[in-house]
Amino acid sequence: MKNSERQEALKFTLKLADEAGKILLDHSRKLYRKPIKLIHKGAAGLASEADLKSEELVIRRIQKKYPEHKIVAEEDSFAKKLKVKGPDDPKQLTWLIDPLDGTNNFLNGLPFFCVSLALAQGSEVEVGVVHNPLLGETFYAHRGGGAFLRRRFGTKYLTKKLQTSKVSQPLKDSLISTNLGSSRHNASLIRKFPEVRAFRRLGSAALELSYVAAGILDAYWEYRLQPWDIAAGGLICEEAGVPISDLQGQKFHAFTPSVMAARSPLYEDLLQVLTEAEKS
Repeated sequence: MKNSERQEALKFTLKLADEAGKILLDHSRKLYRKPIKLIHKGAAGLASEADLKSEELVIRRIQKKYPEHKIVAEEDSFAKKLKVKGPDDPKQLTWLIDPLDGTNNFLNGLPFFCVSLALAQGSEVEVGVVHNPLLGETFYAHRGGGAFLRRRFGTKYLTKKLQTSKVSQPLKDSLISTNLGSSRHNASLIRKFPEVRAFRRLGSAALELSYVAAGILDAYWEYRLQPWDIAAGGLICEEAGVPISDLQGQKFHAFTPSVMAARSPLYEDLLQVLTEAEKS
């Protein structure tokens, strides 16, 4: 993509994320009065009216603006039973969208959920936006253009460029997000993991990656993720200068099934810990 095309796509995506976020806010208010309709997806978890309405809007807007682009969306992919994989054509432009990342949080009233939208060319993410409408924060980036956080403070919005510090917390002083209790993890890792300041599990990969980019979290990793979970947040980390890869240390791209992001040298320390755990 040309830089001008990335800039245009980012402007469109920011507006789209805001529109989709308003749908989530509206349904969040409804939850205070009565339950909203749920769709059970078996092992894939839950979806709600909010997921579906948000996704419908996003798909409709993208198809109108970019009719030649492919769209891979979480709820749409589930309904059609699509097998998600990287495109064969490295020039293929594909939108990777999660209309509501953090559905369980949303349904329980926890304020950690978001709209995650990304545009990839081949497997490389070109544009990414992660928008949490309840907390009034929007993380965004386009390739080569840096990463930014726009956050609401009362009635005002402040925007800052995200740039990772060259000085990293040691592991013992780090605030790390992952789900150590998940069956995805090697059980021995829980017993052997080195001392850290604290673990957090926020339940939204897109937000957790964005929080690492902003220095709110020191590190995040997870297994068995989908491209719509990590594409936007992964680009935001890259553009903020945060080391990010899969859990084997291979270069990050939109279709990696696992992800780890942390500032150096914490990134290298964590990668070593996790690599050794896999061998045990």
